[in-house]
Amino acid sequence: MRITVDENIAIEVRFDITNREEGYEDDIRFALHESGPREVRIFSADTTSFLLTPAQAEQLARALLQAAQDSRSIPR
Repeated sequence: MRITVDENIAIEVRFDITNREEGYEDDIRFALHESGPREVRIFSADTTSFLLTPAQAEQLARALLQAAQDSRSIPR
């Protein structure tokens, strides 16, 4: 799944069997993609990514859901 944050940043989360290596539990890719002019970028590379274990991915999902609930619970 790829989520567009704004015109320059997108977040991608996906499982791909080719990321699975024997002896390692992390096989879920979390990637940050950035485009736009280099002088205004946050990251030095076009794509920065790392692998998560299923447990870490579930923990991140819970944290995001909790933050979304907290945000929605406070009137704007």
